[in-house]
Amino acid sequence: MANSLKIFLLSSTLLCAAILNSSSVSAQICPYPTITAELTTLIWAEEITWSILNEDGTTAAGPFTNFTNNSTFVEQLCLPPGCYSAFLEDSFGDGWHNGGITFTTVTGELLASGTVGEFTNLIDLFTSPDCYATPCPPGETSIYSVLTGDPYGVELSWGINNELGMAVAGPFTGFANYTQYTNNFCLSPECYTVWMNDSYGDGWQGAELSFYDEFGVLISSGLVPNPPGDSATMPLPLTDFCPIPGCTNVNAFNYNPLATQNDGSCTRQSDNVELYGFWTDATLPITGFGGSFNDVEGLLVNGKEYAILGSTVGTHILDVSAPGEAIEVAFLPGATGGSFVTHRDYHINGSILYAVCDQGSSSLQIFDLNTLPNSVTTLYDSNEFCITAHNVFVDNASNLLYLCSTASPGANTPIRVLDVSDPTAPVPYLDLAPWIGYCHDIYVENDTAWINSGGAGLFVMHISPTPSFIATLTDYPFQGTNHSGWWDSQAQTYVFADETHGSPLKVVDTSVMTDLQVVSTLSSGVDLQSIPHNLMMRDGFVYVSYYHDGLQVFDVRDPYNSKLVAWYDTHIESSHAGYAGAWGVHSALPSGRILISDISGGLFVLDIIIEELEVCPTTPTIWNGISIASEDYFSTEVPDLEWGTDIRLSHSTFNSAICPLCPGDFDLNGNYGVGDLQILLATIGCTSGCIIDLNGDDSTTVGDLLVWLGYFGNNC
Repeated sequence: MANSLKIFLLSSTLLCAAILNSSSVSAQICPYPTITAELTTLIWAEEITWSILNEDGTTAAGPFTNFTNNSTFVEQLCLPPGCYSAFLEDSFGDGWHNGGITFTTVTGELLASGTVGEFTNLIDLFTSPDCYATPCPPGETSIYSVLTGDPYGVELSWGINNELGMAVAGPFTGFANYTQYTNNFCLSPECYTVWMNDSYGDGWQGAELSFYDEFGVLISSGLVPNPPGDSATMPLPLTDFCPIPGCTNVNAFNYNPLATQNDGSCTRQSDNVELYGFWTDATLPITGFGGSFNDVEGLLVNGKEYAILGSTVGTHILDVSAPGEAIEVAFLPGATGGSFVTHRDYHINGSILYAVCDQGSSSLQIFDLNTLPNSVTTLYDSNEFCITAHNVFVDNASNLLYLCSTASPGANTPIRVLDVSDPTAPVPYLDLAPWIGYCHDIYVENDTAWINSGGAGLFVMHISPTPSFIATLTDYPFQGTNHSGWWDSQAQTYVFADETHGSPLKVVDTSVMTDLQVVSTLSSGVDLQSIPHNLMMRDGFVYVSYYHDGLQVFDVRDPYNSKLVAWYDTHIESSHAGYAGAWGVHSALPSGRILISDISGGLFVLDIIIEELEVCPTTPTIWNGISIASEDYFSTEVPDLEWGTDIRLSHSTFNSAICPLCPGDFDLNGNYGVGDLQILLATIGCTSGCIIDLNGDDSTTVGDLLVWLGYFGNNC
């Protein structure tokens, strides 16, 4: 092993306009691919200095100094391909106080990043693949490994064994938190096994170990998942004759086209859902959650459907009408932006978009999207009533806007209500601080507000100048941090999520508002630590952004017997710890397509796949053991050779043209006689999946006999 290096990974990079390095050649005439250096400062920025050094220690660029607090500074470096070092300094010796610097290529690939803990730090900045190459003896192969950062680096260890199980490299231990390590090796062309451990037993929380050949081609990559949490292995084949274990199922989420041996790891990506469109942007600043994206909304304007996607820098408006890659038609910058922005929230009222942000010096933004895709009109952008807010919701009936956990220049409050009848000039209407202590999320319909109040539970209020409580739910099964919910007022069903690992969704019967009851619970069933986030309801179905488990769709038309009917996994999880995967969901597009925002993946546009059935209105149709005699949705779970089980989902509509000419002519002899009567009497008592059901009650009873007697003696 040689040339070991470590790079401190930052999650705090901010986006701003580039500032050209005054000591370098202008980017317009630079003969080499430029390197972007992005410095983020917090406090004591005047103590920071950094520079770029050549291999011989002479200065290649810089020194750069005279920085200000809480800012971002970008330098475009014009450097020939080579093996450089970035020399980072703090004049006082107490480090950069969580500030840091990143170096990226023109395509956004991270080359290096670092910070200073005391006085100085020297990190490698390699802009040429030759820097990673290790001269090896004849007959040996040069490879290098990259271990990405982990918040619990001290728990990680790994090594390489040969075919006999003998160690040829490692064990490697003692890793610092959030630190990337690269090692070079010379190994003979054999079949090796890489072992990986986690001493705490909860899996690697972000780290991934990858091996590359001397040309930068990926050979193998892996991590310790949870479960099992404590250890894992992966092959490291350095010859074409090595078996390569992996998923060989082309329909699997984790299909490995290089695998020659199925290792049983195949993971299904979806059931009854297909990908229609997708969009992402890898150049955006990345948050501490490991991604750039947050909330999503959708609307139909001028015959086209659009997605509203939040990111670390603002609001992206995307045309999702056509399959394939969505098209960004407009970008609306937030009042503030950067890697510290983890949460934006939106609400659509007609063609008016309301936007808030929960971090930084932000504002309430109101846009008119009526002229998309040609333009967007800013109607309002001010922090007069809202600097930050966690959630925004508009009661379409009253034009009252609700801001949850909002800060303003005047005061902070759990819920501020504004009248936005004129969206260009919001007017204060009500402050709910005397009634509510905390609001995480809210749903309001016709002045009935469902307030998700974290650990305090759920509160339902009638909103007026003198608001009053309708109901409370402060003690319920699997109680956690009451996060978000949605009310179907027609079906008298409310579904809410606790943002707590392992806590399922709760389905509430609201037919008696003064006595709310949790009548069933729903879970993805993927992991004991699965965690739901946001949800919407439509036509008796609830659509959930279920973090690590992607989109989950549940049928709640019978709230006492709710069930999972479809899902799509947007995120291959290494564990269910923390927060990753699907953040937001929108299910109200006229096309029926579902929008999911994934923290790291971006926008997913999804189609729910439903088998359409035509059934006779007078004779039941048997479908997967279910007797169908009505126009409705039906679902059931059936055995599947590939995946073990499969959810079947269908929708039935009546078509008299497919009805049998002689319902009740069971012996098919052209008339209604004793033979038919004998067949009917033999089946009386059937209660499900019945072959004979003339009155459409899903059973064969005396009622069917009475219907048949009306035909007796007639010819078809």
